[in-house]
Amino acid sequence: MSVILSTLVELSAHVDPSTVVQAGPVPMIANPFPGIPDFTSLGGKFTEWWQRLFAAAWGIAIIVAGVYLIIGLTAMAKADSNNPHAHAEGKKKAVGAGIGLGCLAGFGVIAGAILAVAG
Repeated sequence: MSVILSTLVELSAHVDPSTVVQAGPVPMIANPFPGIPDFTSLGGKFTEWWQRLFAAAWGIAIIVAGVYLIIGLTAMAKADSNNPHAHAEGKKKAVGAGIGLGCLAGFGVIAGAILAVAG
């Protein structure tokens, strides 16, 4: 780590500020939902509000799905050889939560594909 820091310090000491080119604004990521209507006609504050609300709900849903996955894996791990039904129940919970977590994680791609096909 110190090699990296010393290299950065050395480079920053030898850079002439007049030769540094400003990069300009950082480009934003592409919209993962290409078919979503444009809500900017309702105002910038509204657009900012619903995007934050959607991102918060999506993040909370991912956290909840992760908790259910942990609960299912724990139920599977707690089952012993005397109770195969408990293992099957835990596996069913874990598989369902894993599929849900995968779908939530890939929601942007899934929704984008559906909207592209629907058109």
